[in-house]
Amino acid sequence: MYFPADTILQTDGMGTEVQETVALKFRVPTASEQADLDKLSGQLGYAVPWLREDRVHIEIRYTVTNLGDQSATFSLFVDGATEFTRFDYQAVAAAFMTAKQQAPAVGLIQASSHPILAPGQVFQGTIREDDFHEGSLDLDAMGRFMAPFVSVLINRSEVNPIGLDMVPDHLAPPQQWILPALWELTPRFSSGTQPMTLQFVVRVRDDNQRLWDNGAGEFMPTVTTFVPVLPPP
Repeated sequence: MYFPADTILQTDGMGTEVQETVALKFRVPTASEQADLDKLSGQLGYAVPWLREDRVHIEIRYTVTNLGDQSATFSLFVDGATEFTRFDYQAVAAAFMTAKQQAPAVGLIQASSHPILAPGQVFQGTIREDDFHEGSLDLDAMGRFMAPFVSVLINRSEVNPIGLDMVPDHLAPPQQWILPALWELTPRFSSGTQPMTLQFVVRVRDDNQRLWDNGAGEFMPTVTTFVPVLPPP
């Protein structure tokens, strides 16, 4: 199923960031499915997600166009939420401001390709399924196991698993850590010196037929927003 953005995001070429949130639509579990979920959660000793990352596969395809008359580059981050935790950069930045510190330029996921675009040039890119796997892993480690957020966000876990030592040993991969999938995505787009546009669409492959079509029973979890714990100013 494809979830297009409602609008084309456009920057002003002055470093201002623009963003849009897309909620992916899933159905609520049936009574039988909820009973099975509760049973598995009891067996494993933690809340097993209804939307499992190993069974919900996400990809973003995007197009960036340089509207200016000079060459410039852009930045694209993707924040988001699982059914347990939301990463909202504005909440993170507010915590750093309260602590009178400079917030790091991070996101839950960062587009790996951000080339210099000539005037009028169009660039097409993909944020892949493995990027979303990493984002789900990082967010769950931060939200439920208090892993240091900058460490887990700037390092790919397969290269440097710093911060993931906060995850209990009996859950750590490849054991019983069932990751929650992202169900809400917020691309954040900016360009430094030239106005640009971003168009994107989210593609979702669902192995368990949990995508919601219409009618009653849409899954709308109550989510806790992640806020870093910082020393007082």
